[in-house]
Amino acid sequence: MRDTSTAFRVKKALGYAMMLAFLGFSLLPVVWVLLLSLRPATALFEPIWESPTAWTLDNIRSIARSDFPAALLNSFITAGSSTLLALLVGVPGAFALSKRRASNKFFASWLLLLLRMAPPVGFVIPLFLVYVRAGLIDTYAGLIFAYTSLTLPFVVWSMWTSFNQIPDELVEAGLMDGASLGRVLWRIVIPAARPGLVAAGVLSFLLAWNDFFFSLIITRSDTTTAPVAVMNFVSYASVDWGAIAVASIALTLPIVPIIVLANKYIVQSLGGAVKG
Repeated sequence: MRDTSTAFRVKKALGYAMMLAFLGFSLLPVVWVLLLSLRPATALFEPIWESPTAWTLDNIRSIARSDFPAALLNSFITAGSSTLLALLVGVPGAFALSKRRASNKFFASWLLLLLRMAPPVGFVIPLFLVYVRAGLIDTYAGLIFAYTSLTLPFVVWSMWTSFNQIPDELVEAGLMDGASLGRVLWRIVIPAARPGLVAAGVLSFLLAWNDFFFSLIITRSDTTTAPVAVMNFVSYASVDWGAIAVASIALTLPIVPIIVLANKYIVQSLGGAVKG
């Protein structure tokens, strides 16, 4: 009995040690970027013990005086708006695909998967030509529609899976009580699928928030997003690593509380849970 208890403690200690080692390895780039953001250019890549007093806030001031805060606001506007639009369109579409009896569901599922997995470079040129004719280059509307095309297939696919977990009898009971299909969706189905809805919204926001390619092609100066604005700190002759480090932290900080608050719902969604 004692040997078994000792072996269990050893395995538990090894498990904790491996977990801490993995956590430290994962946090190492974050700590490194944080240190870079507070170091002057002259001591940027020197060991800290060689210049322990070389700390500065000049990199933060440089970012604050640049166009990066405006680009960060543009990222919030476009990512948030495209996520809301994708949810408004995708949730009813996923509900229809999940609960309606149709013979083309298999085709629809593969079409959604194809749209989600297709590389953006495959359709960004036609989209750019359409935007030039429609006058949507360097506009919020153009970037929001582009991001919606990126996130909508994901929303429909993920919410379709969540709605499949809800018994059809629950929908039929609501209809038998006299509720309309829209009321059943809003009052019964969406609250029951809340973990999937939150997970789809958060992950869609992250897809748009981290996008670089669409923003690089569609925007110019008025609606440049933060990932593209980081490139302003790279020139032909030099790279402002301190400013890039601060910009990276500024890009990461807003999404940390979103992930923390939505973590429970994301885990429940991945586990196929439905709110009872």
